[in-house]
Order: sequence, then C-alpha cells, then structure tokens
Amino acid sequence: MPTTYFILAGEASGDMHGAKLIEAWKALEPDARFVGMGGPKMAAAGLEVAKDLDGMQVVGFWEVAKKYGFFKQVFYKLLDRVKQERPAALICIDYPGFNLRFAKEVRKLGIPCLYYIVPQVWAWKPKRAGQMAEYIDRAYCVFAFEPPFFDTFRTPQRKMKTVFVGHPLLDQPKPPMLALPPGPKTVSFLPGSRLKEFDSHWQEMSNGFWIAKENINKLRAIMSVPSGVPELLKWWAKSVLESCGEPSEKGQGNLLTTENSLLIGPQQEILRCSDLLSSVEGIAHASLLPSVSDFSVVKSGTSTLEAGLQCNPMCVVYKGGWISFSIARLLVDIPCFSLVNIVLGRYAVPELLQGEVNPQRIAAEIERGLTDQKYIEAQRAALAELPGKLGGPGASARAAQGMIDFLKGKE
Repeated sequence: MPTTYFILAGEASGDMHGAKLIEAWKALEPDARFVGMGGPKMAAAGLEVAKDLDGMQVVGFWEVAKKYGFFKQVFYKLLDRVKQERPAALICIDYPGFNLRFAKEVRKLGIPCLYYIVPQVWAWKPKRAGQMAEYIDRAYCVFAFEPPFFDTFRTPQRKMKTVFVGHPLLDQPKPPMLALPPGPKTVSFLPGSRLKEFDSHWQEMSNGFWIAKENINKLRAIMSVPSGVPELLKWWAKSVLESCGEPSEKGQGNLLTTENSLLIGPQQEILRCSDLLSSVEGIAHASLLPSVSDFSVVKSGTSTLEAGLQCNPMCVVYKGGWISFSIARLLVDIPCFSLVNIVLGRYAVPELLQGEVNPQRIAAEIERGLTDQKYIEAQRAALAELPGKLGGPGASARAAQGMIDFLKGKE
C-alpha cells in the first residue's frame, strides 16, 4: 500500500517548486501518494488536488484580512482531509501565513511536519522562529545563512533541525541564447505576476522608460504582463502609439502579440514578443527577459534572484498599499529588502522602496545602468557570485532525500 503525504503550496512559485519536489520524491519512492493544495504543475507531477490555488494568491496584510472567511473555510476543509488521510507527514512549501498555522494544528495530531523553503522570519518576525521550532520537525532551507539563524532558537523542547539544501531556482531550465532583432539597447520590466503588484508598478515603470528614452534616445523595452489585463494593455498600446505620432489603430495588433507580454514602442522598434517567447515555453519571464536585456527593473521577490542569475545589470523596486507597507515597516528589521542583496550580503544592486518608486528615480537607474561602464561591470561581477551562494543544482533531490531519510529514521 502506498505511503500518503499531505503537501501544501499556496502560490505559483510554490506550485513550481512543489512539482519538482514531488518528481524528485517519486524517483526515490515511486509508489508515494501526494494529497493536498497546489496548482497545475503539482497536479501534473502527481498531486491529488484537495484545493487548487484559486483565491489563495493574495499579497498584503490588509488584503489577506479582507478574505479571512475564505481562508478559514479552506483551512478547516484541508484539516478535515488530513484527519481522513492520516498521512505519514505534512510537507509545507513557503506560504507562511497559512502553512505555519496549519502545521501547528497538524502537529497536535502526532503527524510529523516538514518545511521546504522556510518562511523568511529572519526578516520580519525573528521570534516566530522559536515558535516554529515547537511544531516543525525538520526544515529544508534554500539560503545558506538560514540554518545558523534557526539554530539559535533550538532548545531541548524546540528540536527543529534545519538543513541547507540549496535553491531550486538553479534546477530550472536556463533561458536559451536568444538574439533580439538588431536595434537599440533593451530594458526589461517585471512589475509582478499578481494583478495587484502589477497595478502598483507598471505605470511608474513605463513613465520612467519614457523619461530615460528622452536622454538616451535609442532605447526599447519589453514588459512582462500577467494574464487578465487585456483592456489595460489595449489602452496602453494606444497611448504608446499616439506618443509616437502614430494613429492608435495602426500596428496595435503588433504590440499586443500575446496576452502575457508587451513591447513598449516606438513602432519602428517593435519586438514581436510572441516570436521571442514561442520557442521558450516554460521559461519564466523573470529569467528570460533579463537574459536578453541590457538592464532590468524588477519587482522585489524571488523574481530578483531569477533576474540576477542572468548577470545583467538591474534594479529592484517595491511599492505596496500604505496600510500593508506601514505594518511591514514595523515588522521588518533588515538593512536591505531585495533577495539579491540579502544573499550576496551587501548592497550590490539598487533598491527603490515605496515613494522612491517613481518615474524620475527609475529613469535615473536605467540611464546609469546603461551608460556607466564601471558600474555595469561591478554589478555583473557581483551577480556572478549568486550561483555559488545558492548552493548549486540539485536542491529538490536533496530535499526529497533528506525528508525520506528523516521519516525512515536514517538521519
């Protein structure tokens, strides 16, 4: 009879990493059965989906609070399923607001609780690390500095052991060596994959581009756009064409070649994003676009690591709702907020936060990142250190092996 494991991922990145973990686990234990919450990638890897990701991908304290009733319903539905399944272990992937509370309840049932891609409590709630150690049995970390941090909270009562397995981003396919059509320098913009994140950043980025273009002149850009905003794209494409002196109808189809990508004009410099992306299905925009760009402006998050691994100059931005931002400022106590700088241990790439995310500052970073050769080379040298800092390929396999060994009493 196959062994059942209950696994939880609450957003797209967790779905991606969860799928890799399931695949690696099944390579070691082919009959393993996985039940829980995840998206299409985990389902394709063999997850029996008790809850999909619909409605789960919410950002911000206030935004989560407004959906309290929904999350409570999902929580207890999944907890009931755990009681029915009696799995050999609970495996949590990131998504701390939900997963930590869930693990605490599951541990009361005597079920081992494992964590992969642990919450970044070192940034926003150090005391929660001690609480985690009371009900998480093993944590598999993606950053080398995390185990020493968590070890400071271990006591005879808090026995959670942490292991550095490396970052699963290094297991993702690398972008192919694409050559853009000949033309001016290219800037890529990654405003965020969630609609609210996108809405907070895209206008500041696009206006920053136009300011930079006035000074640099020959400049083009690509923006990564989440699905679900076609009307916004139509409006923006119209404004792009009109700003170039073109009729709003002419060439609009060329600008909107796919729902998930968009070129910022002018028309004679149009890049057909569908041509660029058609041969690279499955490659994240956060990796692909910076790999073909001279400079990138990237929303804070894991996407900064994906972009940084391409070793082209970049800057990091974050602008959120003022209520959520004010709460975060009270909780976060680290000198920098981008994962690239945190992993490198120094301020290697510029960061723009909240009010600093404005067209003038973005334009200044673009101009510096395209024209200051000494600055460009310094950034590239720093970013080249990232793979070594992230532990090398094989994180998913190491995590799966470590979890199996622990559950079988071999470690």
